[in-house]
Amino acid sequence: MTLLSTSLIASPSGDTSLNGYRFAVQMRYSLDNSWRRPKKGNVLIAGSPLRIFRLSAVGQSIAESLEQTGEAPSSGQLLVTRLIDAGALHPLPSLESNAPTLSDISIVIPLFARSENDIVRVQNLITEFSAFPQVVVVDDASPIAFPEMPNTNITAHRQEVNNGPGAARNAGLAYVSTSHVVFIDADVQCTHEDICELAKWWNLPQLAVLAPRVKSLNWFQNGAVVAAYEEVRSPLDMGALPARVRAGTRVGYVPSALLMCDVAALRAVDGFDESMRTGEDVDLIWRLDAAGYSCRYEPSIEVHHLPRTTTQQLAQQRMGYGESAALLATKHRGALAPLRVSGWSTGVWASIALGFPIIGGVVAAGTAVALHRKLRFLPDAEKESARLATLGHLHAGKQIASAVTRVWWPIALLLALVSRRARWALCLAAFVPALSDWWTTRPHLDPVRYTLLRWVDDMSYGFGVWKGVVREGNYDPLIPELSSWPTNMQQKSATEV
Repeated sequence: MTLLSTSLIASPSGDTSLNGYRFAVQMRYSLDNSWRRPKKGNVLIAGSPLRIFRLSAVGQSIAESLEQTGEAPSSGQLLVTRLIDAGALHPLPSLESNAPTLSDISIVIPLFARSENDIVRVQNLITEFSAFPQVVVVDDASPIAFPEMPNTNITAHRQEVNNGPGAARNAGLAYVSTSHVVFIDADVQCTHEDICELAKWWNLPQLAVLAPRVKSLNWFQNGAVVAAYEEVRSPLDMGALPARVRAGTRVGYVPSALLMCDVAALRAVDGFDESMRTGEDVDLIWRLDAAGYSCRYEPSIEVHHLPRTTTQQLAQQRMGYGESAALLATKHRGALAPLRVSGWSTGVWASIALGFPIIGGVVAAGTAVALHRKLRFLPDAEKESARLATLGHLHAGKQIASAVTRVWWPIALLLALVSRRARWALCLAAFVPALSDWWTTRPHLDPVRYTLLRWVDDMSYGFGVWKGVVREGNYDPLIPELSSWPTNMQQKSATEV
């Protein structure tokens, strides 16, 4: 858990622009589920990563308005913009927004058809989206060629050489003449109403990408064990909470299964990286973010994706994702660390793993005391410090267990062969999070098969990571990032607006 402190003062001048943001209409907002304002005072704890905002008297009144009505006065838009950017606040659609309409949106469908079923699925999508100004199908040198289309708003273009999904999307983008484009994979099921509803959430300046929730089709529609697993643990499903998409946050990326994009923004960053066969969607989001654009995830709009149907397909997909980590780490230094925790939390869990739980408890207590000294300005500082420290250590424990079973499992397995204590640690890391998730999500799958599939999932991804780092010679995806939390939080990232 990362904590930052920011001093925020709402501008009384009525200026409603900041860093390119300009709000022309009255907006409504929802609070992030992390939002906490102890004793309704001048301190707000919210965002991803978790931040501490110190509010002026005007800022307090704005926070109260957001909590009670979901609205903010025009004089508070500077504060609102900071909160949105931090992931503490999320905009809601406005009837007066300048969101793109159907006539502003083109559809691009990249296709690599392996069977007639793939062709039929794309033809169904074309029928569904025929009312849009442009529907472009890019056949990426498929074994089964997509049929030519009549000279209408629906066109098909065949690539002579298969260069991957990123190149196919870029090829389709070149034909787009509207202000916005929606990229849809051939195995996604959605309707034109879904696209129109998603467009209503396009309500922030500098917004470049808006993504819906991509859920796996229900298991009973496919009758497969793997599909039942993916129903609750699909790598394309970013969860039920809205988010500002950014590396190192709760939603660090969104998949390209369905993306609504600003055409000018995509062209400004040269679109997808055609050298990447996997991870090109992650790379695009991070490059847009670095260029000053905003990317958002809106789970209230749901579309569906065909799940894997065999364990082999699942393993191959996850391994491919893992292989992209090294190349992404080369392009985005520090963004692919398998573990981001504080040195204090590392000390707590290392002490427990080495058989010294009392020392671990002492370190945890010491963290709370040290944090209390830094957070004396908080209401109920002692209680809040203990709470934040506890949550931080629990979150770190979950991250460490994930890193052990997902990326570091070859090392952990070797240690388990020679150390009884390492065997116990590996078993706890492998069983406790998996069974906890099974209990929380309650999939249509028994805990034994769910746990086994989770191991296949994690180990396949980890194998791909090791394969990628050896090929690229970049070992950053294997190296943890340890912070010095708790830091002097009154001095770190102090900003006045």
